[in-house]
Amino acid sequence: MALPEVDRTAWNNFRKAAVDVIARLDADLQEHVRIGYTDFDALINLSIADDRTMRMADLARAVSRSPSALTRLVCRLEDRGLVERSRRSATEVGVTVTPRGLALLNEAAPRHLALVDHLFWSPLTPRQRFTLGTVAGRLLDVEPPRC
Repeated sequence: MALPEVDRTAWNNFRKAAVDVIARLDADLQEHVRIGYTDFDALINLSIADDRTMRMADLARAVSRSPSALTRLVCRLEDRGLVERSRRSATEVGVTVTPRGLALLNEAAPRHLALVDHLFWSPLTPRQRFTLGTVAGRLLDVEPPRC
């Protein structure tokens, strides 16, 4: 099925912009705090969770990673002392951001937020920002197809 030109252009622009912004944020985080974007995203999710702790399965969903990919991510963070794992039950493991992980977030936040503003928000008018937020929220509400 061929997409109409306007849809194809919108999709390609969205895809390229998302990849480009994330790649630039990732490169900056790697250079300045030696952590990748997805690892940083995991720390952010943990820092705003109740008790700064999440179940592994919930964290995997939050950062869009498979269970095995999340295990590798958590191992990297654990090796640096940024998170701790704890067994919550026979089948459940929790991950908690440590004070060292919070310190890394606090160190990285001003520069990271300034770059997000520069790459993502500044090029947009207030109306475009509102529209983008509305559209993104709508896309997050779409249920996957049942095949």
